[in-house]
Amino acid sequence: MDKIVVGQKWNFEYLGPMGGTGVEGKIYHDPADDRLYYYSEIHTRSHPENGFFPIWNGKEKLISQYSNRRYLSEVISTKLAELSEKINPEVAATVRYLHRRSLADDILRPTINPQDNIFTQIVKGLILNKSITLVDLVDMSGLNTSIITNYYAALNKIAFMRMERWKIWISQIFHLNYTLSIYRKEVKLLTYHYPEDVFDCTGYEEIIESADDHLKKIVKLILRLENLSKYNLKSEETDDYTINNMMTTLISPKPFSAQLFSRFMRMVNLNYRITIYEHGKVIFEYGES
Repeated sequence: MDKIVVGQKWNFEYLGPMGGTGVEGKIYHDPADDRLYYYSEIHTRSHPENGFFPIWNGKEKLISQYSNRRYLSEVISTKLAELSEKINPEVAATVRYLHRRSLADDILRPTINPQDNIFTQIVKGLILNKSITLVDLVDMSGLNTSIITNYYAALNKIAFMRMERWKIWISQIFHLNYTLSIYRKEVKLLTYHYPEDVFDCTGYEEIIESADDHLKKIVKLILRLENLSKYNLKSEETDDYTINNMMTTLISPKPFSAQLFSRFMRMVNLNYRITIYEHGKVIFEYGES
């Protein structure tokens, strides 16, 4: 079985880890970080002919600002003789995918900032956990590259992600489910399930069956369950303006923002946990206590 690395113009044969004497024009990986290198005693810099791979000459590594970042995980196994005759559709799909992925930028590494709201922090956390590129996001979502590029750019510029964009990331791009549970210390008060859009509490149908978004429903349910009013919410840290703004939002058609939800949870001294599921398996958790 041969091992190859898909390049932009042609493929390169991979021979193994660095060590000893290499073969001119073949690809090797550095065992320290699995990065791929083009072995050459002729080339001294990365350019199209060597696929922009960094150079290893058996003695030193030559890396420039133009050198790509490709890793051992991108090496695929196949039979080159069969490829020259009739390529297997599954292998062909893999080769095409790896080729497109090789044209993308490095693995996405968004920075999570303190001012990011719940939605923004979770989406960034999922991207970091999955180690994905823009090509992966395009393939996962079925959306075109320009839309995904704009979504990702906005993710890094706008700290306060809105509800509608959150649903696009969770449902259309990642295809995930989640639960949002509310606790008073260790006692669970309620849980919301998405995308089922159901709560595990009964007796408050006028709230649960309303057209409100789920964050607004949760706030209204907590006020009822805990028998709270605006007068219970005032404290040294919370002024009348903040409370009145929140109450006005509750009775308006305006969506309840993620940042306002976090503020409310702190006001009433409750904890919450958002658990993200993929194919029934927990892949990410986020909470404030």
